[in-house]
Amino acid sequence: MSYQILAQKYRPQTFEDVIGQEAVTRTLKNSILQGRIANAYIFCGPRGVGKTSIARLLSKILNCEKPMDKRPCNECSSCKEISQSNNIDVLEIDGASNRGIDEIRTLRENVKFSPSKGAYKIYIIDEVHMLTQEAFNALLKTLEEPPAHVKFIFATTEPHKVLPTIMSRCQRFDFKRISPKMMFDRIIGIAKKEKIDVDEKAALLIARSADGSMRDALVILDQMVSFSAGKILADDVIELLGMVHKDKMFELSDAVINSEPDRVISILDELVNNGKDPVFITNSLIAHYRDLMILKTTKEPTSDMAFSKDELEKLNAQLDKLSIEEILYILQNLSHCLTLMKGAFFARAPLEIALVRLTKRGNAIALTDILEKIDNMGTWSAPEKNFSSTSSSESVNAPVKPVRPKAASDNPQIQETAEEINNNGMSEENEMSPEFNWKALLNYVRSKKMSVFTFLSAAKPVEFNKKKVVIGFGKDHAFNKEALETESNKNIIEEAANKVLGASPRLEFTLLEFLDETAEQDAAKTERAAAIEKEVMGPVVEQAMDVFGGHVVRDLKEEPGR
Repeated sequence: MSYQILAQKYRPQTFEDVIGQEAVTRTLKNSILQGRIANAYIFCGPRGVGKTSIARLLSKILNCEKPMDKRPCNECSSCKEISQSNNIDVLEIDGASNRGIDEIRTLRENVKFSPSKGAYKIYIIDEVHMLTQEAFNALLKTLEEPPAHVKFIFATTEPHKVLPTIMSRCQRFDFKRISPKMMFDRIIGIAKKEKIDVDEKAALLIARSADGSMRDALVILDQMVSFSAGKILADDVIELLGMVHKDKMFELSDAVINSEPDRVISILDELVNNGKDPVFITNSLIAHYRDLMILKTTKEPTSDMAFSKDELEKLNAQLDKLSIEEILYILQNLSHCLTLMKGAFFARAPLEIALVRLTKRGNAIALTDILEKIDNMGTWSAPEKNFSSTSSSESVNAPVKPVRPKAASDNPQIQETAEEINNNGMSEENEMSPEFNWKALLNYVRSKKMSVFTFLSAAKPVEFNKKKVVIGFGKDHAFNKEALETESNKNIIEEAANKVLGASPRLEFTLLEFLDETAEQDAAKTERAAAIEKEVMGPVVEQAMDVFGGHVVRDLKEEPGR
């Protein structure tokens, strides 16, 4: 008897043998028990997860000569013929090589004939998405109202390519990728039956490399038996499949975490010299840091992850040295590096540049911390200068007097307005002057949070009274509106309105087209403000550098000809 590969030998013969597709098998078993068999089914999912196997199982049950509790006996001639793919009533058709309208016309003629032995004539069409649109259209009527003795079972890895009109005539089942843990248990079980000596780490690597496909895992196990000619070790799997050793991934990751650029280059050089492709190394690093991100976020491995005890200890040790911001920063740089490598002649260089940059990354700063530092920078006062009476040459050549940044508490106007509002509520002057009320609200907001004031500065008061405050934005400032609608920012504005008006008005934000026209009319004022900002930019940049730890790369003012 010829050798039978493991993927065929251990193909599921009953629904109980199927792993990872409990929802599908449960639904089909119940439909058989209740006698509710559909005209057509479509099985969708990745390769090697059991689509064709379950299609055969369903065919066996429907045509079994001696079914036991609605299960195939696997002993009768019909069951054996279906297992060997030579049953004349169960036709397995490759959709890729029989994709034309002529083949489907032939099928339509053949469905009229009754089955030879079984109760049903069953058509299993694999890769059904490969059929042409004309072939699909020719199949529609037959599929919707086939003869009572005909059943259709379609299988596809790309369901989005199947016409919606076909989908609507079928019961759809979506198959899942099989988790590494389930595949690991299955590999160990089959190895024991076959008396194959396989190391657990090797079995775990096989399960990971199969990418959710049980068939791929068994094909790799078959290949490893021939390769090792003895006990299958993890190093054997790594060598045969060209994988990057997990220990090397930990070493490379440790070098990045500990800011050791020389060690990074040394490890990378060793991997490339051993034949590892730089793109493959980058993908392995992304997978490694993705594991770190998941563990940092959820504290537990997800269903698609499987680690040995030793690996989990090493991952936790690395997690203690990294923040989630740093992990995301590293992943972002590696993903960008992968994009650059696709168009690079020397693919190794972008990876070396990215890894060295990551060793020099310093501490990644969270966005919330950046916003807080921006708020703490306070406001700036421009040097008093009469632009209208000064000539252009004087404006350019006059030395800029250093200006100390003013915090909100140092500004007398803000301080007085805020104190007046806090102590007295709304004054008589406020009652008579809506313009003053709006300015008072802006001053109060500025004293509370600078970023909110910045967003609010682009707005105009549309309605401003004790019952209702409507704040309008031009169409170009939709982002400002969305930013202020967040709960924390909105609370600050509501608090300011309460203090200014002495009441609790309903607060609304809106986008209005006429405010864009108003913005255009204010263009001259913006140009004047930009001239003032140019003189203030020196101290602003200096404090920003202090806050964020920046440094001057090139000073344009010192270059000749500028």
